[in-house]
Amino acid sequence: MVSGAERCRVLAALLGFGLGVLAATPGADGAAGADSRAPVELRCKIVRSPADRGYKLWKLELKRSSGEPVRQAVGAAGDTVPFRNLEPAIYILCIGGDKGRSRCESIDLVPPPEERAPRFAKNVETPPAAVNGDAHWIGAARLAVPSSARREMVKAEAALLRGDNTAALQHLERAVAIYPNYADALNNLGTHYHRKGDYGRSIEYFGRVTRIDPKFFPGWVNLGGSLLALGRLQDAREANLKAAELRPNDPLANTQLGINYFYLRQYGDAKTYFRKVVDLDPASANSPQLFLAHIAMAERSPREAEEYIRSYLELHPHSPRAPNLRRTLESLASGGLLNPRELANPQR
Repeated sequence: MVSGAERCRVLAALLGFGLGVLAATPGADGAAGADSRAPVELRCKIVRSPADRGYKLWKLELKRSSGEPVRQAVGAAGDTVPFRNLEPAIYILCIGGDKGRSRCESIDLVPPPEERAPRFAKNVETPPAAVNGDAHWIGAARLAVPSSARREMVKAEAALLRGDNTAALQHLERAVAIYPNYADALNNLGTHYHRKGDYGRSIEYFGRVTRIDPKFFPGWVNLGGSLLALGRLQDAREANLKAAELRPNDPLANTQLGINYFYLRQYGDAKTYFRKVVDLDPASANSPQLFLAHIAMAERSPREAEEYIRSYLELHPHSPRAPNLRRTLESLASGGLLNPRELANPQR
């Protein structure tokens, strides 16, 4: 088994996402070449899904691969929303609105090093009505949240967006003081302490959330993330299975289950979940292709490992790890051995 210290180093990058939903992401792929490359621009066109009717406003959110909010904008189908002066990195792009409908996907905004004014374009289709099967469920505790507590929550989210974590914490604590069973605020307090590396405290908050509202997906997936960060793999698996039960097609829930089984060395189950992540969110900064390559080598299938590495490079051609991976492919092509340092820790 991998040591507890290594496991914690690998998984401690799990940070806040959305309504405090954690994101299991590495640092290297999430902020690739940021110091030496020009700022990038992303232009997002909102595209109406075939089943959509009528005029609706949608919120676009751009987050770091670690989950922290970067930019927000509102638009309707047909609008093009620009996000300028972005650090080259892999981001998470989310669209949400209309009765809890939302969808997120990763997007690689790392340009070639020589490009001076990089611009990316992305069509963002409005999410279908059934994308989040639990979206219709709102527990009694959440319905009972007083407006004064909700206002503090809004102020906390605004503070997070401008990078003022101290103010965000104060507003969250006020929200919970007003209404102790405020699941969203408790959940975001959990992400705050997770980001600080205080996993014991974050687990307390997330556990409280799941007891208040057992059908609240963010509480379960975040609890699974904090338990993973502490190396409590069996407990984490139970929380992540519950999250996947609530949202079977959520990339984060499937990623965390893949990581769970990977470190338990139950590679058959790990492959099932990582392959699903590849289908759901192929550009994920969590590098599911490299986890799968590692498993393929452990199972003595170098050709399969080569295919996964090539798949990764097609999606992330300018990643900082790309040169080493290309050398690995050359070694495999010449009959050499796979460099274990490159794939031993797919999240580094």
